[in-house]
Amino acid sequence: MRLLALLLVLSFAGRAHADSLQDVFKRGNAAFARGDHEAALEEFSALTEAGIDDPDVAFNLASTYGALGRYGQAIRYFQRSLRLDPGDAAARDGLRLARETLGERQARARGEAIVVDRPPLTEAVFSFFSADQLAWGLLITAWLAVGLLLALPAARVEGVRLGLGIGAALFAALALTAALGVGAKADWGKAGTRALIVREGAQVREGPDDRATLLGELAEGEAVRLLAREGRFARILTGGEREAYVLGSDVGEL
Repeated sequence: MRLLALLLVLSFAGRAHADSLQDVFKRGNAAFARGDHEAALEEFSALTEAGIDDPDVAFNLASTYGALGRYGQAIRYFQRSLRLDPGDAAARDGLRLARETLGERQARARGEAIVVDRPPLTEAVFSFFSADQLAWGLLITAWLAVGLLLALPAARVEGVRLGLGIGAALFAALALTAALGVGAKADWGKAGTRALIVREGAQVREGPDDRATLLGELAEGEAVRLLAREGRFARILTGGEREAYVLGSDVGEL
């Protein structure tokens, strides 16, 4: 009886939690629709802080940041939305628009745009597939390649043997391609995690201290690698492969 009661309590608590999160999402949408973008930002941010990693929440958060003119954050969350749902054309258009708008603003202020619109080749090739889809593709094609190879010795007809061999080679090549995609998504061989500078003129220092030597500034939207967070600061790897520190609030993980 006690176990049943506990299960019922947990079930009702989980449902209440889900309903409250749905209410937060609805309030965020309503605030955005009436043009209260600060309120919408608060609601959508509460969802991500609660651990919700959903493409619709990321898309709405990106749109809200864009409406507030915070294009670095908009780019960040459009990219996150596409990581979760690579086929979302609206998120892809939003990402392009955010990059273009930020680039235009930087060009007016600096005389040049800093934001890079073209991703690396490997990222571009696999951009329409999620990490899960590539992992499943790797698993299925690898098993098919192995299965055809195992069936090869039992085949007595030369034409069948040839077909099995060609099929095994084809699935092996597909498995290798999927493995490359999984590696690209997981950033194999690269230090830290993908991140983005989310504030214009982020100060770069030699150490995690306001008194550390100032090395320069990074522009909003610049891609970096996040190595670690150390108190108020984040240790990063800049595009020039230089290790440095910026305020933790100036960088966001992708």
